[in-house]
Amino acid sequence: MEARLRAAVESAPTGLIMTDAEGRIVLVNREIGRLFGYSREELHGQAIELLIPHRFRDHHPASRERFTAHPRARAMGAGRDLRGRRKDGSELPVEVGLTPVATEDGLYVIGSVVDISARLAAEEAQRLVAEQLRQAQKMEAVGTLAGGIAHDFNNLLGAIMGYAELVQQSAQDNEEISADVHEIIVAAQRGRKLVQQILVFSRRQQAQRVPVSLAGVVREVQQLLRASLPVGVNMEIHIHEESSRVLADSTSVHQVIMNLATNAAQAMPNGGQLQISLLRQSVDAELARMHAGLREGDYIVIEVRDNGEGMDEATQARAMEPFFTTKPAGEGTGLGLSMVHGIMQDHGGAITLDSDTQSGTTVRCLFPARADEGSGFHTAVAPTAPKGRGQHILFVDDEQALVTLGERRLRRQGYVVTGVTSPASALELLTAKPGQFSLVITDYSMPDMNGLALAKHIRTVHPTMPILLLTGYVEELPDHVLSDAGIQRVLQKPVSNADLADVCNELLAATPVDAAARQH
Repeated sequence: MEARLRAAVESAPTGLIMTDAEGRIVLVNREIGRLFGYSREELHGQAIELLIPHRFRDHHPASRERFTAHPRARAMGAGRDLRGRRKDGSELPVEVGLTPVATEDGLYVIGSVVDISARLAAEEAQRLVAEQLRQAQKMEAVGTLAGGIAHDFNNLLGAIMGYAELVQQSAQDNEEISADVHEIIVAAQRGRKLVQQILVFSRRQQAQRVPVSLAGVVREVQQLLRASLPVGVNMEIHIHEESSRVLADSTSVHQVIMNLATNAAQAMPNGGQLQISLLRQSVDAELARMHAGLREGDYIVIEVRDNGEGMDEATQARAMEPFFTTKPAGEGTGLGLSMVHGIMQDHGGAITLDSDTQSGTTVRCLFPARADEGSGFHTAVAPTAPKGRGQHILFVDDEQALVTLGERRLRRQGYVVTGVTSPASALELLTAKPGQFSLVITDYSMPDMNGLALAKHIRTVHPTMPILLLTGYVEELPDHVLSDAGIQRVLQKPVSNADLADVCNELLAATPVDAAARQH
């Protein structure tokens, strides 16, 4: 019987170890030797603390004595997850079950030991998958939110931009007012692109990139930052590389610098030094291996440095995560650095972060440099918007402010304009006076009937009527959907006066002057 018992213990898949009341090892099976790397002879007579990491050894005897004073079985699965120490000093996670056995020779404790490394690895993998799912859901929520507000937000920007352009045209003789209004228009344009950038970030759409001089963008941001930085924050700009052409979306670069500069300023609540530098760096194979996304070659680097509070290692490890922020509730979204990281990935570059709580933070954004470093950048002269020839345009939008704006803009360009705030009114006019209108401009999102449905109705009455669709949604409509509705062109709101005039001129280019005149 004893031989059978020993054979069962020896062949058990679970590690089994027996100790006496003083915690000395009196019996181990083969699995214990495999787990901990000791022979049976090396373990026999040793204190159980031999198999416990040094940092826990001093407290274990007291725990063991409490157990022997009030022994009770602790089944496997109900035991605590503990750490064991192998002969080579390495550690392994284990689960331990305990069974007290009372004998004539005193109390003995049989411990069942299982290596749970594989289980913990599987749980960690499952946790990472769940975390990735949560992050994906967060990004989906951002995309849904951005898409939902894009229409209303772009309508507001459209009104701001449109009326500002009207004021600018009226104030051409006053350079100061014209310059101020120009800044309003630029801000509205950047607001429009900001909505697009949120969707680029949350839905990983490809940003549109063109040749851009980073030196020019840095100087432009410099003017905005000087007026917005807190008192006590001194800013220095160092442009070491004038030849700084990269393929980029200028609004994205603008957003990168503004986000980093704003973060830096917030890290210096009592004031400090903010430095924004532009320089060139050559990346070799060794450096490329150290930073994901980098390849060998020349890069133009935007470096933002502050001497503020800095970050500890734990904060740095999570700094790029979406929605992670150390700011109090209501003072930060946690999207700043993660958006910068996403923008750099979209541009084929990389971002590096160096920070400590003593000297502050340095963030470096590396953009791949273009090989053709010629000047190539000239100040563009805004073309004069083409004038109309008296054609009659029907303008449809459910917001009266945008209808009024559209009427004023187009009349200044030489068109006759009728504006309505409902698709039903538009169809009544088109049915009552079939030959009066040469072009229909309609909003996309309207109650009762959207722009696509209106266009389809118009097509049944006037198959050749050119239709221009204005939309505040950032998502593009499929070409086949537009063509099926009879829509020739689409413009994203907010629409500039020049873009609107250009497209109207294009769509009406074939309309004879005398025909337009006969319509009135």
